[in-house]
Amino acid sequence: MSFLILLLIAGVYDETPITRNLDSDFVPGTYAEYRAEQPEFTELEVTPIRGDVRGSDFLIVMEEFMSDSLDSALTDQWLADIQSEGNSCAIVEITSADPVEIRAWLANLYADGLEGVVFVGDISAPWSCTVDNKAKSNETFPSDYFYMDLDGVWEDNWIGYPGIGTPGQDGIYDGWSGDLFPEIYTGRIVTSVLPLGDEYDLIEAYLTRLHEWRLNGDPNPHALCYVDDDWAGSGNAYRAAMEKLYDDVELVNFPTSATNGTDYRNNRLQEGYTWISPFVHSSATMHQWSPGPSTTAAHIWFDNPPSRFFNLFACSNCRFTSTWCMGCAYVFGTDYGLAAVGSAKSGAMLWFSHFYTPLGDGASFGEAYKAWWNYIIAGGFTPSEQYWHLGMVVLGDPTIMPAMHMLGIEDDTPAPAQAIHFSANPAAGAVTVSSQGEFAIYDMTGREVAAGYHSETFTDLKTGVYLVRAENAEVAVTEKLCIIR
Repeated sequence: MSFLILLLIAGVYDETPITRNLDSDFVPGTYAEYRAEQPEFTELEVTPIRGDVRGSDFLIVMEEFMSDSLDSALTDQWLADIQSEGNSCAIVEITSADPVEIRAWLANLYADGLEGVVFVGDISAPWSCTVDNKAKSNETFPSDYFYMDLDGVWEDNWIGYPGIGTPGQDGIYDGWSGDLFPEIYTGRIVTSVLPLGDEYDLIEAYLTRLHEWRLNGDPNPHALCYVDDDWAGSGNAYRAAMEKLYDDVELVNFPTSATNGTDYRNNRLQEGYTWISPFVHSSATMHQWSPGPSTTAAHIWFDNPPSRFFNLFACSNCRFTSTWCMGCAYVFGTDYGLAAVGSAKSGAMLWFSHFYTPLGDGASFGEAYKAWWNYIIAGGFTPSEQYWHLGMVVLGDPTIMPAMHMLGIEDDTPAPAQAIHFSANPAAGAVTVSSQGEFAIYDMTGREVAAGYHSETFTDLKTGVYLVRAENAEVAVTEKLCIIR
């Protein structure tokens, strides 16, 4: 049986055209160029900003001094939202340290229960290089899986590519062994690569829509599976995997001129899909459609698609070290983006059902991403899997749950306007709740935590999101309340 599975796995990687940059003259940024633009490594120092770092399920890790430049009300609200979903959470800042030190720090926290982390700003990126002997293709790229696999052996044995360069060390990983399963999930919020104004303004806008989506969601989630010519024959399988998350998935995969840049921009991006998954040859900054024209990251910013989530089967689209990174444009350069998964090199996700099935069951973006990695690593990390997947990364808050509002209980009862009043919402500690009759306050598990009549002030509600339900003359009204501290 295991031999048959290996044959099936090998067949997928051998038969699926890898998404790649079609411009043979384009050279992506090198590790040396990346390091030249980054601060010198310093000893790792961790500064707690909010919450208890030790024992937290999830960490928001900001670059040094970033919290001083962000609206504290927004970051406090973000922390409260994550905690309301059952995750203990803390915010810290770290210095520009060697990724080896950051990884060791995370491994120490994992022993105390750490499950995930999001890096906000220009946190040091580890780099890897791989060789694809079949395609005779070699690549160097940032590889955040280094921060997910906290106990595997990552080796730097070559100056240059394995078997091609000179034995020695150049700061780039080229060998992987030991236990390579992921211990935690990670995500990145990077806006400095987008030439769209102040990077902190972009982060604050992103945090605002994160909170709004957590409160309201999308009323009728639907998805687009947009498959260009090289993968058109697999379109039905790709759509079937996406249907594990959303029932309504539109497939466009005609291997003629149906998939092209004009149709994608004019007819698809403005449709309002909750989730978009383009399958297309790409670079870090554009989609290279057959027959064209290309769609650039600047187009995404200009078109401002009203979509939330993206699985970018698009070479190098999530190379978060590149100016005008397209994945960053989708997530942080629009008024709607929340999260994307894709690669910082040639390759992308395969075996999609192992990602979409957990999402459909209510997992967070990061939890589903980790579950997918568990499947990839099971049975050994083959050279083909390394070449296809080592550049994978999540852009955005990995605690976001694309199915949360489908799985929740919605109250559609018509209600009189402003039947419930709050002294503030979000409220920093104490809050006065007013209604025309009795009301009750519930946490997000449905447990009643407080009750009142007409007007009551509460001072002991913990940080989080609550549902306040009022009843008057057989009319029930429900409103959401956020407590921050």
